[in-house]
Amino acid sequence: MSDLSALQEKTVTLFNTTYESPTSGSLTAGYAPGRVNLIGEHTDYNNGYVFPMALSDMGTIAVGRKTEKQEINMVTSAEVTPNRFSYKCGRSGVEGVPQWARYVVGVVKCFEEVASLTVSVDLALSSNLPMGAGLSSSASLEVAVFSLLERLYNITNISKIDKIKACQKAEHKFANVPCGIMDQFIATLGDVDHAFFINCQTNEFEKVPFGEKTLLLVVTDTHKKHELAGGEYAKRRATCEAVAKSLGVPSLGEVHIDQLIKYFCKPGSDYSHLPDKSYPRSRHVVTEIARALKAKECLVSGDITLFGQLMNQSHKSLADDYQVTCPELDEVVRVAWGTEGVVGSRMTGGGFGGCAITLVKRDAEKVLLDRLNKLCPYSSSFSTTAGSGAYSWDI
Repeated sequence: MSDLSALQEKTVTLFNTTYESPTSGSLTAGYAPGRVNLIGEHTDYNNGYVFPMALSDMGTIAVGRKTEKQEINMVTSAEVTPNRFSYKCGRSGVEGVPQWARYVVGVVKCFEEVASLTVSVDLALSSNLPMGAGLSSSASLEVAVFSLLERLYNITNISKIDKIKACQKAEHKFANVPCGIMDQFIATLGDVDHAFFINCQTNEFEKVPFGEKTLLLVVTDTHKKHELAGGEYAKRRATCEAVAKSLGVPSLGEVHIDQLIKYFCKPGSDYSHLPDKSYPRSRHVVTEIARALKAKECLVSGDITLFGQLMNQSHKSLADDYQVTCPELDEVVRVAWGTEGVVGSRMTGGGFGGCAITLVKRDAEKVLLDRLNKLCPYSSSFSTTAGSGAYSWDI
């Protein structure tokens, strides 16, 4: 049984044990993948470039059916308390709603807005993504639920970009996470054996082949959970916005490193109006955008060696300038850097815990995994390829 077949069976069983068993053929399902970002971290909300790929057969499945209860009923297989919640149709706000359920409520509300209808459903949710690991389990959940609702209510006129923006809005407004657009984008549009180079200012993208037969991408979960609804993510975003405003530009995506250096190195200048550490924070963003552009050129031209070097530089910048790594992530990356056959390694996702990714030659995969298991015993790793984006089906 494939990973997704087992996940569907688990989700249907959860539905049937939670709600009155439906008749055959009356359930609908939606799936959306998790993702890793190859390079371009904390650049999406700065109108820069990101380079994600969808994970193959790793994501969230939502199973549901329409009801006449005038409620949004939901249950999750995740180890959370409570794991079941009901939200009355017509209610506004999320006071008293568990954090995981806020994502679901937000998606339903945003779907209702773009589809011009009222939703009343029973939902069951399961994922094979580790929560809080930086693999975008939240966007996977959002896009899976939205895809399910589209099919359930036979809505076919919502564009992909409107779907992406609706799911992003749900996370902003209801989960209180000021995320960029990358995660919802790749969960919706991912494609097998391709990474997506995305311009977060224009939403234009380029599909770049990422199916190199001699290489594998190893994802290592530190099992140190991160929580983007916490204050550190929001502080860094606010710092970036303050620097851009001080420079007289809409975002750091329009700033060159020379311009940034000139601004922050003026003798006698007063920067008291800016948040603490504004220079290193903004320096990471501006240089990371440049690295992402160069990394895309490397994949197109086949310069994997330089691509790996850019991954390494990215991690150093995230650790030293943006300060979003942690001891466990840094240790995993150092072990990878010290392994023969590794092309490059870096943290991925929002940081403060979560996962690292390592690009490694296939014949060195076992050596890398053995070293990680021995030297980073708190971690777990798996090898992956680029997979498809969201889809839905009837069960």
